[in-house]
Amino acid sequence: MIWILSIITMSILGASDSNISFSTKESYEILFGANGPIHATTHITNIIRNGSENLTENEIDNLSQIGLSYENGEINTFTPNDLDQVFETEHFRFYFTYEGTDAVSDESYIYKMAEVFENVYSFYMDTLNFSAPVFDPALDDNRYEIYVENLPSYYFGITYTKNAEVISPACVSYIKMRNNYGGSQFSEHTEMENIQVTAVHEFFHAIQFSYNCYERFWFMEASAVWSEDELYNDVNDHYRYIPSWFSSINKSINNESSHMYGSFIFFQYIDEHLGGPNTIKLCWEKSNEMASPVQDNSITSINAALNDMGSSFEEAYLRMRIANRIMSPNAGIYSYEEADGYRSAGGYPVEKDIFFQPGINQSDSYQDLDLYESIYYSIHATEPVEVELTPYGENLSLISIIKLKDQDQWSIKSGNKINIDTEMETDWVSLLISALENGGSDWGFTIEFVDGYSEDFSMYRPYPNPSYGKPVSINIEIIRGQKISTTIYNVLGQTVWSSTKVYSNSEVNNFVWDGINNRGEKVSSGLYIVKAVGKKKTLTDKFIFLKDQ
Repeated sequence: MIWILSIITMSILGASDSNISFSTKESYEILFGANGPIHATTHITNIIRNGSENLTENEIDNLSQIGLSYENGEINTFTPNDLDQVFETEHFRFYFTYEGTDAVSDESYIYKMAEVFENVYSFYMDTLNFSAPVFDPALDDNRYEIYVENLPSYYFGITYTKNAEVISPACVSYIKMRNNYGGSQFSEHTEMENIQVTAVHEFFHAIQFSYNCYERFWFMEASAVWSEDELYNDVNDHYRYIPSWFSSINKSINNESSHMYGSFIFFQYIDEHLGGPNTIKLCWEKSNEMASPVQDNSITSINAALNDMGSSFEEAYLRMRIANRIMSPNAGIYSYEEADGYRSAGGYPVEKDIFFQPGINQSDSYQDLDLYESIYYSIHATEPVEVELTPYGENLSLISIIKLKDQDQWSIKSGNKINIDTEMETDWVSLLISALENGGSDWGFTIEFVDGYSEDFSMYRPYPNPSYGKPVSINIEIIRGQKISTTIYNVLGQTVWSSTKVYSNSEVNNFVWDGINNRGEKVSSGLYIVKAVGKKKTLTDKFIFLKDQ
């Protein structure tokens, strides 16, 4: 079906409360009242989608200052008609001028910008294999249009959608770039660096609009910020979003305030641990398949992409939240390559302190947790403490994160009841509580802290279970130094693998069993038992090992 993607179509999107996080009035106030650098695309798009609702006549008139017009009850875009110079490259057409307030300094400015955009084009199309933005069938060729002018002081750049006859859910777009990036408001980076991160960010919006013009803003902005560092790794403009994101414990990952720019860290986690940039592209392909003008499918699309990678949205979300507390480049699946930079920029979540006193039961509660929000606790205790989470009705996750003293090792446990043995030598102990999908709307909880118990050592559940052709990880957490013998048996009670190790300090030891027995032979698929024998106790568990097909 061919649709004209106009304000009529987009206003349907605006009719669903689930797809609105801020009003056109709020967008207007941000666009015209900014006192610092902003990405204006979201707020201009919001006005295009939802029209002039709640705007005064004077405010509607002011929209012409940012390239929007009001005609016959609709918001439309218009391009500048006073840019009298044109420069073309293989994939772009630049409109600019040497005269007036929109003037560029000289032709070299356009040449530099053109070189950056061609580099950005190659990055998305040749390296990452995204589909190119759809072009306006009314134009003579498929060069993408870029207008260079004197944008409002704090605008980096803007990607506009426009009415054009294309196949839904795609829509045509064009970009406006600044005629200079030399003002004090952009002084954190060089002019070239500002052009680079703005170009890669805004052109990703152009690509996004071609995949799904209805998509939620948080998904658009978070992945666009991710792309900045993917191509221009040394600029690190995205660090500006880290402090506010980590300080906002009461905001969901898909919150569409300025928080959404900091949500780039979720896509960064996916990039580093769940398939690389190809998975991000797959997220947008799923977005295209599930596009709807009335329903928010952003998380559903991401989940579908992660399912194809053997994971899920909730698994990636929880692992990302754990990584955010650990904040280390050396934490395996919970690491970030740029953790040191994130940390120095303010990359630690705010925690609530719990000072536990033995013999005195304590509790804390939270009434207003929303879906995909997380709360962190910092536990201060000299004796073992048992933590129990009581949800008020919906799906909550409780995870303990313990940093072993002077080691790049962390103990991670989950469950509604967790014992924390403080006899383990630690640098810090944290709890993570996250609200997950369960079809409800209330994720309040009470968390209780009571006297715990000494564990000597513990064994995590084997993972993955079933193994689905992958090696099985068996983690042994040693509280006090001792000798521990670990043995894997088949259902006949025969030993197939064994290991004995003497531990002198607290640590987490990860055994990875690839299905090879002590004779170097591949075992058959089936049920296996793992037993760990320490100085004072014995622990056992079961798992299913499946060979590669």
